[in-house]
Amino acid sequence: MELQRIAYALDADLVCGPAAWERINIETVFASDLMSDVLMSDREEMLMITSLSTEQSVRSAGIVGAEAIVIANNKTVTEGMIELAKDQDIALLRTRYPKYESCVRLGRILEDG
Repeated sequence: MELQRIAYALDADLVCGPAAWERINIETVFASDLMSDVLMSDREEMLMITSLSTEQSVRSAGIVGAEAIVIANNKTVTEGMIELAKDQDIALLRTRYPKYESCVRLGRILEDG
C-alpha cells in the first residue's frame, strides 16, 4: 500500500520525507513504544507507529530499515527527529489519533483492499 493512502486514512501530516514519499510502498506495520521490540523486527517495507516522540525512535526505525514513521497522539516532533529522518530518508508523519486507533484504521483499509 502506498504511504499516501496511509497518510490519508490516518489524517496524518507529513513532517518531512524524501522525494516522492507518497509512492513509498508499505507492506507491514509495526506499532510499539518499546524500541527494544522494534529492534527485534526484521520486516521489509515497514511503517512504524509510535507515540514515542524522541530521536531514539527515529534511530531505531533507521536500524531496522523502516520506510516511514507515524508519530501518534499529535505529539511534538523535534528538530532533532526531523534531521535524523532526513539523513536516513525516512518519511516522518504525525497523526492526532492514538496508536491503537491508528492500527484499527489501517486494518480497515487493508481489509477493504
